[in-house]
Amino acid sequence: MSSSPETTTRTTGAHRTHHAARETREAREEREGRDRAAARTLAHRMPTRYEPYLDGLFTYCLSVLCDHDAATAALRDVLALAERRAHRVPEAAADRRAWLYALARWACLRGLTEAKQKRQATHASGRPAPAGAAGAAAGEGGGSAGKGAAGRGAAGPAGRPGPDPALAPETQEQRRRELALLAWPEAAGTTPEQREALELAVRHHLAAHEVAAVLGMADATARELLASAACEVERTRAALAVVGAGGCPSVSHLTGDSGLVLSTALRRELVRHVDDCPRCRRTAERAAPGRWPGTAVTPAELPVLEAPRAALHRAFAHHTRTRGVDVPRFDRRGFPMDPKDRAARRDRLRARAVTTTVVATVVAAPVLALWAAYRGAPTAEGEGRSPSAREAQGPDALAEDPSGGYENAGNASLKPGSRVGRNGKADVSVEVVSVTGTGAGRQGAGHLDVTAAHDGDTTLITLAASGAAPVRWSASTTVGWLYLSRSSGTLAPGRTSTIKVYVDHLREPSGHWHAQVAVSPAGTVVTIDGYGTAPTRPAPPTPPPSSA
Repeated sequence: MSSSPETTTRTTGAHRTHHAARETREAREEREGRDRAAARTLAHRMPTRYEPYLDGLFTYCLSVLCDHDAATAALRDVLALAERRAHRVPEAAADRRAWLYALARWACLRGLTEAKQKRQATHASGRPAPAGAAGAAAGEGGGSAGKGAAGRGAAGPAGRPGPDPALAPETQEQRRRELALLAWPEAAGTTPEQREALELAVRHHLAAHEVAAVLGMADATARELLASAACEVERTRAALAVVGAGGCPSVSHLTGDSGLVLSTALRRELVRHVDDCPRCRRTAERAAPGRWPGTAVTPAELPVLEAPRAALHRAFAHHTRTRGVDVPRFDRRGFPMDPKDRAARRDRLRARAVTTTVVATVVAAPVLALWAAYRGAPTAEGEGRSPSAREAQGPDALAEDPSGGYENAGNASLKPGSRVGRNGKADVSVEVVSVTGTGAGRQGAGHLDVTAAHDGDTTLITLAASGAAPVRWSASTTVGWLYLSRSSGTLAPGRTSTIKVYVDHLREPSGHWHAQVAVSPAGTVVTIDGYGTAPTRPAPPTPPPSSA
């Protein structure tokens, strides 16, 4: 009897479970694919929360960079960077606007730096610079943003980039007209810093505290900058009114018969003439209502251009697909730091790591007598180990010196005869120079003892009070590259206090320098020797010993 296999059409429970799982997995993958596509679409779409600021930000970038494509790329970077730091966007509308303009300023400064580097590289290789680099390079204005096309618009088209041959003639003409709208002849006499602050305040309607936040300065400094800039603008406006009124032969001689192109030099001569000529001064006073010259921000309305949203959208979408956003360094407020500030901080750290050698010398003598005596005293070069600063402050500290003069050099290190070298690696030396009889007869009153040491590039001055009464002390220095943690105070008997003396490596002179900190009423001067961070020639290599 043979048996044949029977095929059933019934679906078992395991088959049903497997089929349902497969359908669920396919549906989940399809849903996730739709979500990813939607996320990519949203990522490539410009954020709408910054829509009210696009026109102003684009106008600012164009006024700095003088090139539409470069300004669009800078604004694209601003929006991408703002989205990356969306969790740190200021909540207040005014703070948010200042934050966005600070990002735009950083992006423009970075663009100018990159264009300058590209131009130098192409110049070194002998290749012609690309049109985009030339356009961005035209926006450099004395190292300050805001002195680009708008800063030189009054000087004519010489400072503008050449037309891009790939663009249609209509587009080129439109871009030239827009750059011409950014010209502000009345601001021809302002400095780059004043012009930048004026652009933010007048064209973009930022308040003084917002301008201060964008430029990274104090509110009072920003107000003073705006006031001085507005005064220069009013003087230029009055001079232009005199030119328009005519009637003065000297003005006609300055301006000539051709069309007026108000350069900085011509503006300076016109303003000087209006100040000196009574007739022109009266004309200017009649033309400009109010006090002469104006001391408030000018009420002029400067045009704001419309941002090219289609081109900006394409640039933003392409930017998110290709690479990330370069991120600036932010300060404690969350605002981007100026590239110059970041470079200065980098130089300070490098100088701190390479060169900081500070020799702290305590000179115990009356302050007035010591300033005259120590200036002409020679430097001791004695060998051998000498007492440290704390040992030298004792009553018998100068007993070893048979001359009883101004010098008794000591070394705080254990190695005899160590000196400060040019490489900044020598040990710290503490020299005590005293006048015989200093501090005698003061047992009943408060007395101040001074010792000095160093920690890296920081000098530590320790004050110790003794006697029966508190001691009021003060410390000062006459050089600009040293600053003290404290400059005065009162010490009770038996108490100590430490003054930290810091070196500002951005202001210190190059090479070896010598500075002093006077401490009163101890009659003590702490002398600090250091070495600046200027590059020096490397020492010649030591020849290897001969095999013979």
